[in-house]
Amino acid sequence: MADPLAVSGLPHIFTETMRGLLPHGFPRRLAVAVSGGSDSMALALLAKDWADREGVILTAFTVNHGLRTEAAGEARQVKRWLEARGITTRVLTWKGPYPKSGIQEAARNARYQLMAKACTDEAIGALLLGHQLEDQLETLLMRLSKGSGLEGLAAIQGVSEWGRLRLLRPLLTVRRTVLREYLNAYSQGWIDDPSNENPVYTRTRVGAVLSEMQQLPGSNMETIALSLARLQRASNSLEMLAGQKIQAECEISPLGFIQMPDRMLDDCPEELSLRILSMLLRCVGGGQRIKLSTLEQLYHRLFKEGAGKSATIAGAQMQKSGNGWLFCREPGRAGLPNIKVMAEQEDWIWDNRFMITDSLPGEELPEGLYIDALGAEGWRQIKEFSDMSRLPFVPAKVRNSLPALWIEDKMVAAPLLLTDKTDNFVFNQRFKMQFRAFYWMTDPIS
Repeated sequence: MADPLAVSGLPHIFTETMRGLLPHGFPRRLAVAVSGGSDSMALALLAKDWADREGVILTAFTVNHGLRTEAAGEARQVKRWLEARGITTRVLTWKGPYPKSGIQEAARNARYQLMAKACTDEAIGALLLGHQLEDQLETLLMRLSKGSGLEGLAAIQGVSEWGRLRLLRPLLTVRRTVLREYLNAYSQGWIDDPSNENPVYTRTRVGAVLSEMQQLPGSNMETIALSLARLQRASNSLEMLAGQKIQAECEISPLGFIQMPDRMLDDCPEELSLRILSMLLRCVGGGQRIKLSTLEQLYHRLFKEGAGKSATIAGAQMQKSGNGWLFCREPGRAGLPNIKVMAEQEDWIWDNRFMITDSLPGEELPEGLYIDALGAEGWRQIKEFSDMSRLPFVPAKVRNSLPALWIEDKMVAAPLLLTDKTDNFVFNQRFKMQFRAFYWMTDPIS
């Protein structure tokens, strides 16, 4: 049985955790993902109580994944429970296709995609998820078994990204027994998913290992959680030091590229050098993470052995340039986003690198306006219709992956390069573009 004091103190813990997750202030709207299990049901009740006190509009999403015959009925039950508590709830349905293997990962990705779209449709910038302490420790053990480094062993982060959606996990320090006692105190039921007990799934087997570890002398859930907290503290400290060194010594261009001095890593321990490289590549490459083993090979080849002057990895490129290294989006990268611009929307995140803002939201816009890469055609139009002497310096390999506004095959704005409104580029002053350098460390949620 859970400690009664832990149960009664849960709303206060939740409030303080939310302040830590949202240091820039609370958004007007939030969503909560609810599967119907005890973790997410407790999250929904805690979030409702908190949202009412803070004046935040809360919406719940539950997904009918269709993997079991009971799934549709369970989704309806969750909706009834939540709406009885005053929580507006939408049921989202995954219609497949269902893969023959890796079904749990496919279902997880489908849930996130459905909820991310629902959040976009309703102008919601952040989604609450119900991962709790056991989930956190199971993740630690799974990553430990696969040779993860410090960043991986820090396990699940309280704040992360899914495209432009911010994911918040306020229950990572709370045990499942406490959450269930909280639900019992409010006479609230939940749904147990039998697949969570199926040993065919890795996480189920890891959960059994976690239970066995608690039988060792001097070991329990709290001591294992303490080790995790210390790993997180070390990882966060390393991230802070890497960020400080980047800010102090690198040149971060508003055009989305970064220049690192040639010998900047010479006096850095290897662990700090790896984190700096990871952050730089992630920043210019659209946010993609890089496997530690791949990063280690890259570091040793370029900086220890001196065997090479360039590398392309995870959508980013780094190349020796003059007295330093140029980091930018991979030149010629296919599949850069094409985003339709609607008058009722105020801002758009493009390629996880740039924030595009309409300074006159709600005012009329022409049909067919969209954001896409500048590309060779956009650069050709700039050269044809602009005074090239007034353009900022931009390396040739950076140009094509910059964002621009288009109508059909005519570019109508490239505010990063052109600031004046002209007959050919009529929206240069209306739309603003900003490089989201290290956004995962700095961006507030609106």
